[in-house]
Amino acid sequence: MKKFLTHTSVILLALLVLSSTFSFTINEHICGGVPISFSIGMEAENCGMELETTTSSETTMKQVSCCDDVTTLIQGQDELPTQQDIHFTTQTFIKAFVYSYIYVLPSTDTEKAVYKPYVPPPLIRDIQLLDETFLI
Repeated sequence: MKKFLTHTSVILLALLVLSSTFSFTINEHICGGVPISFSIGMEAENCGMELETTTSSETTMKQVSCCDDVTTLIQGQDELPTQQDIHFTTQTFIKAFVYSYIYVLPSTDTEKAVYKPYVPPPLIRDIQLLDETFLI
């Protein structure tokens, strides 16, 4: 059980470090205040309601589009913190936590005692027959 928890926590911490260094974009296509499409890392699909500008020889009409494209950039870390960046109080807390986890808490891994199989003493005389006492 302890190995399983250790392996699980190591994998989760590795995924945390890996995910904190990724950078990605979130694209949304919103039409009339309602999100129509959503995409991570790619262009969001249009709803097909783009306005065509009409021009005539006399006037140019400007039409306002009801659609909007929103792009959100989530920036990851470029550098991970080193031991020099961590404050003294944080280092002390981490050391105390690790010490209490490893040394103070009782270990569940106990070795089983190995005993030799019990061999009864050899029967020299049958004492029940000698004393004539029988269990009924």
